Amino acid sequence: MAGVRLLSLDTSSVVSVALLEVSDDAEPVIVSDALGTDTHRHAEDLVPAVRDALAAAGWERPDAILVGEGPGPFTGLRVGLASADVLAFAWGVPVYGLCSLDGLAQQLAPAAGGEFIAALDARRKELYWGRYDATGRPLGGPQVGAVSTLPAGLPLAGAGVRAREAELSAAGTPVVAGTEDTPVSAAHLALAWLAAGRPEHAPVARYLRESDAVAPASLAPSAGGVK
Repeated sequence: MAGVRLLSLDTSSVVSVALLEVSDDAEPVIVSDALGTDTHRHAEDLVPAVRDALAAAGWERPDAILVGEGPGPFTGLRVGLASADVLAFAWGVPVYGLCSLDGLAQQLAPAAGGEFIAALDARRKELYWGRYDATGRPLGGPQVGAVSTLPAGLPLAGAGVRAREAELSAAGTPVVAGTEDTPVSAAHLALAWLAAGRPEHAPVARYLRESDAVAPASLAPSAGGVK
């Protein structure tokens, strides 16, 4: 993959958009890396963020798209994955997916200094989490569960720390200092993808649990079919 302009985006927590220039014979260049702050404005913020990044870089379009697959809330992930598919179709470029926690781990590995857990807030007093080595390479996960389901003794890093602070303190779970509010960076998602050998599989949403949206019983099909 020589001289490729890569658009990376993630909506597992906040909106994050990055542009990178990737080649086989040089280190990747992060052209731009924008990170939002609102966890409820994925639909409103993602496409304008992509448009602004491309305009600032002087790119008409990227050569490929990478999107974070989650885990994350249904609405946010759907916005990212659907937008990536639509943009890829419109531009006629390939789209690839990678676990969002892999990007978070790539970003936080230097601070962890050893094997650790990368985590995001899953609400319901739970965490989305994965286990990683000192370089950010995945060792297990992703999973979703309460603090009590975490591997004992491993330090925790990522935006899930602040959300579950009381439970982590009660359980005596160590925390990597300074990472308590860190969301997934699309630039580090791309770096994790490159470190993994640039896997070219199509994006697959990693919801990890059922949607909160349930069809009313009155709309459920009857045993005898539709009448």
